Amino acid sequence: MEKQLTDIGAAADIAPGKLTTVTVGGRDYIVARVEDRFYAVEDNCSHEDYPLSYGCLDGAYIKCSLHGSWFSLETGKPQEPPADEPIATFRVLERDGRLLLDTSQPA
Repeated sequence: MEKQLTDIGAAADIAPGKLTTVTVGGRDYIVARVEDRFYAVEDNCSHEDYPLSYGCLDGAYIKCSLHGSWFSLETGKPQEPPADEPIATFRVLERDGRLLLDTSQPA
């Protein structure tokens, strides 16, 4: 499948340890910065239909504020119950200070 790269903003706009949400093609994504690495995941908990962006980051993990499940930003895998299904992860590329989200398929 051909890559669908979408410019989602300046890398400098996301401070380390912070996240932002973007909508591309009607789908919501979380883009998080952990030190100098960027991650993108779907903005929806796999346990409940609830935005993960309401949660918090701890390193390369995001917590769902509804039931407390943690997910790896790198793999999407849940780290503890009640979630038992992964969330989709997506590639983020940084080019010339801009972030490009690859929405062609989950990573």
